[in-house]
Amino acid sequence: MKCNISALITALVIFGLLSCNSLFGQNIITNQSIDSTEIKVNKTDPLGRLTPRSCIDGFFKSIANNNYLKASKYINYPVNIETDNDSIMIALVKKFEVVLNKHGKIDPVRILNNSTEGNNNDGLGLNFENVGTLELDQNTAPFLLEKVKLDNNLKIWLISSETSGNIINYLNNNINYYNNYTSTNNKYSKWLGAPALDWLAMIILALASYVLAWLITVIISFFVRSFWKNFKQSKYSRFLRALLIPLRLVFTVLIVLNISRILGLSIVVRQAFGVINLILMWTALFIFIWLLIDALSSFADDRLRERQIFSGLSAISFLKNSAKFSLIIIAILIIFETLGFNITAGIAALGVGGIALALGAQKTVENIVGGLSVVFDQPVSVGDFCKFGNTLGTVEKIGMRSTRIRTTARTVVTIPNADFSSQIIENFAKRDMFLFQTTIGLRYETSTNQMRYILIELRNLLYAHPKVDRNPARARFIGYGSDALNVELYAYILAADWNEFLAVQEDINLRIAEVVESSGSGFAFPSQTVYLSKDQGLSESKKKAAEEKVQKWIDDDELQMPEFDENTIVKIENTIQYPIRKSNNNSENEQKL
Repeated sequence: MKCNISALITALVIFGLLSCNSLFGQNIITNQSIDSTEIKVNKTDPLGRLTPRSCIDGFFKSIANNNYLKASKYINYPVNIETDNDSIMIALVKKFEVVLNKHGKIDPVRILNNSTEGNNNDGLGLNFENVGTLELDQNTAPFLLEKVKLDNNLKIWLISSETSGNIINYLNNNINYYNNYTSTNNKYSKWLGAPALDWLAMIILALASYVLAWLITVIISFFVRSFWKNFKQSKYSRFLRALLIPLRLVFTVLIVLNISRILGLSIVVRQAFGVINLILMWTALFIFIWLLIDALSSFADDRLRERQIFSGLSAISFLKNSAKFSLIIIAILIIFETLGFNITAGIAALGVGGIALALGAQKTVENIVGGLSVVFDQPVSVGDFCKFGNTLGTVEKIGMRSTRIRTTARTVVTIPNADFSSQIIENFAKRDMFLFQTTIGLRYETSTNQMRYILIELRNLLYAHPKVDRNPARARFIGYGSDALNVELYAYILAADWNEFLAVQEDINLRIAEVVESSGSGFAFPSQTVYLSKDQGLSESKKKAAEEKVQKWIDDDELQMPEFDENTIVKIENTIQYPIRKSNNNSENEQKL
């Protein structure tokens, strides 16, 4: 991360140098000509002095292009200054530049107010705007702009007469100051309106400032680690790590701003790097927010895992990714705005092309909406074992576009959220109990009392087992199969996961085998028994008795066919004893089923 930040700062410095050409003008203008672009931008005032930002921007661009006569048009002078003499104006603006190099602190152009009315809430009145400070003779004075009405009733912004008067008074009190400064700086060639040595010094200063800021943050970290017991083990240490990198950038900017002014580097150079400084401050803020998002999400993730609230993990992951995506968009817009691009027009263009973009990114939008559905509806969460379609696996990540699932074959399936959210999803991790359902087959030689013994013991087993929920827990003789007497067991197992369920199921199966074995019966298996015996024929006596009984029912008009009459039903109702409570020792109990 340290290398990445260093590379970022270096790239920003180089980018700033390349941007200076466009920020302060490429062509050096030596007369009082006015750019056609400026005229197109502002037809009412060719010099573009209608806002505080355009006033300061035009002033410094004119100085950077060595067009001091044009720069003089951005200043409102005290009444005792002769403004009709071009030579005097050029000499005076050059002196202004020298004073600003050493004693001026002007806000970066890109953060100045860009409305014709200026900032009405700064307490300076409607006609004044504070854009920096001047430190003259150990006194700090505001660098003011003032709104002036021209003869054609056009209102423009100029460097105020108060500020220009303060500079002129300082020059009058320090007569040799300008001559000494210019004699030193005239030895060096100029580039983009400033000594080339100042550009080089600013680059070296920026790199040295970052090294110094890095040392400062290392010292701060050392003292914090010394006084903070168990720093590495603390959950809150990640917040300090998130603060150190952006703090390093802030220190770098502060050092550059102060040392460059103390060294008296050209105000043109400082204003050019002011854009970079502003970008660095925004970058520091964005890096801090980015790292803070990581720290907070990690902290929340740890807390949820400690409390075993796994359903919130996917929401944390989705919100973290969404916050980072939004942060990137905001950062890009702010940086482009800082560099002077008209993002309002860009956003309007995006609005016009929004329909085409929506059509082209329809699937992407569907996936994002599907991701929101998965996160907030929570059919599954990260770590859940689920089934969708024919796929079984564990959810590893729910992203903005897709969801990743580790299958039982240890492969990774990535499915778009739009498809995933429309699937029938079976979440095994959400179930509170496991179903135990099995049918056992007993031999046909099992007697009725043996069957009753087996059923009672199986019910005892289900009721007595601590891992079986009693509602419902049943063992029932359900019918006669082709080769077995079928008994069904149905119950729910209290288990935390599949492995525990398998262990409990194994225990119950073994106990079922013990019950069947202790009954004297056995499990049936597909078989066919052939009985070789002499045919005894039908019992004639029983046949005759049955026929006589039916004939008697006919004679007495008591044949209950095709339906039983109501009196007969009432008479025989509840005459069978169930459940059986007395033991019957007659031979019927020993009959085979």
